[in-house]
Amino acid sequence: MIKRFHPSAAVLAAGYSSRMGTLKPLLPIGDHCALSHVLRTLKSAGINDTAVVTGYLREKLRPVITSEGATDVFNPDFDKGMLSSVKAGLNHFLHTGGVSGILLSPADCPLVLACTIRSILFEASENPDRFIVPCYKGKKGHPLWIPLSKFHEILSYDGSMGLKGITQKYDDEMIRLETQDEGTVLDMDTPEAYQKLLAYACRGANVGDFARLAKNRRFVLIRHGKTEQHKEKIFLGQYDPPLSGEGIVQANEAAFLLKSLSVKTDTIYSSDMKRAQTTAELIGKALDIPRICALPGLREMSLGAWDGKYISEIIKNYPEEYEKRGKNLLTYKFDNESENFYDLQYRVLDCVSEILQTDSRCDIVIVSHSGVIRALYGTLSGHDVEWGLSNLSPKHASITVFKEPFS
Repeated sequence: MIKRFHPSAAVLAAGYSSRMGTLKPLLPIGDHCALSHVLRTLKSAGINDTAVVTGYLREKLRPVITSEGATDVFNPDFDKGMLSSVKAGLNHFLHTGGVSGILLSPADCPLVLACTIRSILFEASENPDRFIVPCYKGKKGHPLWIPLSKFHEILSYDGSMGLKGITQKYDDEMIRLETQDEGTVLDMDTPEAYQKLLAYACRGANVGDFARLAKNRRFVLIRHGKTEQHKEKIFLGQYDPPLSGEGIVQANEAAFLLKSLSVKTDTIYSSDMKRAQTTAELIGKALDIPRICALPGLREMSLGAWDGKYISEIIKNYPEEYEKRGKNLLTYKFDNESENFYDLQYRVLDCVSEILQTDSRCDIVIVSHSGVIRALYGTLSGHDVEWGLSNLSPKHASITVFKEPFS
C-alpha cells in the first residue's frame, strides 16, 4: 500500500518582538499583515492544516488566525525561547495525528513564494525522513521542513542549543534546496529589516539587482592593515583589535599606491571595526578624501563564540566541531550568533547594493576584511563566494581593483 503524504504547518508567533518594538505578526505589508501573508501563502501552496503558535499578546492575533482558517495553539512557556514554541507545535500535530511532517515558519518571514513551498513539499514527499531547508544564493532560509521521524527527538531535547542542537546533528543529510526566492531569507527582526522587506515587496529591490547596479563601476577593495599580534594564532572574526605599528605603515603605503589609480570619490566605505576604520581614515587623510562611511554590513564574518579565541583552545575544547568546520568551511556555523560564508556573502552584497543605490560615482572604494573581499571578488567575477575563496587570498593592506565587474 502506498503511504499518503500529509503535510501541515506551524507558524511561530509567540515571541515578544522586543527588537522590533511592536508586534511583528501584525505589521502591515501592503493590504494585509505579515501573519496573513504567511497563512495565505501556505494555503495557496496546498497546506490546509496550519497551527499558529501564540504566546505574548495572544488575544491580538486571534482575529487574524480565525479569519484565515488556522488553529491557535497557545504556548504557556513562550518566554523560555523559540524551542518551546516549536515543541508546542509538534505536540499539537502529534495529538491530532496523521501528519507526515510540518513546515516550520516564523511569522516574520512573510514573503516566501508559494512555488518555493510546493518545491519543499515535493522534496519532502520524496525524502520523508530528512530535514529540508530552502536556500538563496547558498544562505539558509525559511520555512524548515521537519519530518515526523524527528518529532520525538526534538521534543525530548533539553534545548541548550535551541532547535539547532538537533538540526546540526543531521547537517550532512539535510537537503539544502537552492531557490531563486529571496523571500526565504528576508525577515523583520528590526525596524531596519522591516523597511528593507517593504522595499523588496514594493519594488523588488534586492540583491538580485547587484549586477545591474555594479555596471560601469570601478571597485577598489582594500584589506585592512595588520593588527596587534597575540602570543599565538586566534580566530579573529569580529573580535576587534587595533592596527599594529606595522599595520599603520601598511595603510600609508596603500594610500601611496592608490594615488596612481586617480580615484575620483569623496567617500571611503569601511567596515565599522577598528582595524578597517583606522586603515580607511589613514588612506582618506593621505588622499584628501574627507568622508569615511563606516558600515556594520562590511564587517568580517562572525564566528560567534569563537571570535577572538586561540585556535589551540578551540581544538582542545571543541575537537569535533573544529573538524566539522574544516570539512565544511562554506556552510559550517558553530552557534546561532555565527555566520557561514554564504551568510557573509548575502550580508555584504546587501550592504554594497545599498551603497550603489545611493552613490552614483564611478569609483567605489571599500576598506574591509579578507572574507568580505573574497565574497565580493567571487561575485564581481561573475562567480560566487566559493570561487572567491579558492582564487583570492588578500594580504594586509592589499588593493584589488575591478574595472569591468561580471565581464
